Amino acid sequence: MSDTAGAKPGCKAYLKKRYEARRTIHRRVPWKAFALFAINAVAIAFFVFDRPLGQAVKSLSPPLVSIAGDVTDIGRLAWILAGLATILLTGYVVRRRLWKVRRRFRMTYFGQMAAYVGLSVVLASAIANPLKFLIGRARPLLYEQEGIFSFTPFSWDFLHQSFPSGHSANIGALFMSLALLFPRFRLVFIGIGLWLGATRVIIGVHYPSDVAAGLALGAWLAFALSIAFARFGFVFSVGREGWPIPRLSRLL
Repeated sequence: MSDTAGAKPGCKAYLKKRYEARRTIHRRVPWKAFALFAINAVAIAFFVFDRPLGQAVKSLSPPLVSIAGDVTDIGRLAWILAGLATILLTGYVVRRRLWKVRRRFRMTYFGQMAAYVGLSVVLASAIANPLKFLIGRARPLLYEQEGIFSFTPFSWDFLHQSFPSGHSANIGALFMSLALLFPRFRLVFIGIGLWLGATRVIIGVHYPSDVAAGLALGAWLAFALSIAFARFGFVFSVGREGWPIPRLSRLL
């Protein structure tokens, strides 16, 4: 008998085992329908809303702009990760003080939820920001000089990094992941996400199409990641129809 006969399986083997156990109920990600919807939403925003809002942004009510400026930074990656890190640290400390197995497992699950949300947001940011650099669309701040069709690819200038909105991508990932984790409140999370995305337009740093693209990108990545997690049985389970459902309901 070899020395490794009694060894525990490695991480790769463990993940493979979890994946194979759910393989028969996996469902393909419907990316084509989502992509078609997102492209149409961005196109409509670009050709219908960008120009009039680009013209009107300077005439918006100062109190509205002030309020939007106060809440828009919720979409900053640093703020989101700081909040998630606080949740993870609190969960770790609380878990170490719990002696009941069920409560300890519940806190571990909450930690996994925070990790899923954080990964969704980081992935959205990692894709959106390079796209802004590659596309180089002029921001509404330059509307009078360059209009809505101005593009300067590979520009390091803040004023030419409008599409897609990085804040909106973070917001889309954050609130879509929360909507998937807590489906009972999905309409609330979706509504908050849309309003936070709108603040980027109100303060004059993005066009509606920038925000639509960012929200769609972030939401899609959070959804795709939930399917990947479900295929391994982490945070989500695979439902009867093949879609991810949160495991939280089984723990409460």
